[in-house]
Amino acid sequence: MAASITPSLRSALERLKHAGSVNGLLLCWRRQILINLLPFEEFRAERLLQTLHDARAHFGSGGDREVKTFWFGYEGVFVLALFEGDCLLVMLHTHASEVDFMRRAGLTFLDDTQLLVDALLNPSPDDDVSRTETQPLGAFEDGLMTPISSLTKVIPRHA
Repeated sequence: MAASITPSLRSALERLKHAGSVNGLLLCWRRQILINLLPFEEFRAERLLQTLHDARAHFGSGGDREVKTFWFGYEGVFVLALFEGDCLLVMLHTHASEVDFMRRAGLTFLDDTQLLVDALLNPSPDDDVSRTETQPLGAFEDGLMTPISSLTKVIPRHA
């Protein structure tokens, strides 16, 4: 699933990375890393993911509350972790004053991510219709090398 989601979200995630003082991003679905733009190794990103899920389970075990946001800081860097549905977005940033802006931008991004993940997991019947109407550029009407000129308009490039 990560392979089919990654191209759709990478550009939006790159734009989010340039919002404010972001140093790294991690996008996860459940306990699986979809996109890792953190400045350290993959095993450290996986450990961060597991730690955040464990912390959420620990602090939410009181019964009536659900933890949706963690924000904590180290020397020179802050970590903002946002849970939305099955998705988790982790942002590393350097300016504490930008946390509210980054939280709003991150939640908007996660809302869009939930829509994409839901569409991939539960495709509608309309999606199959649009795929069957699309013809490849090399298609032929009768299989005898007679091009389908009415379906695809190709403007040849002159050298």
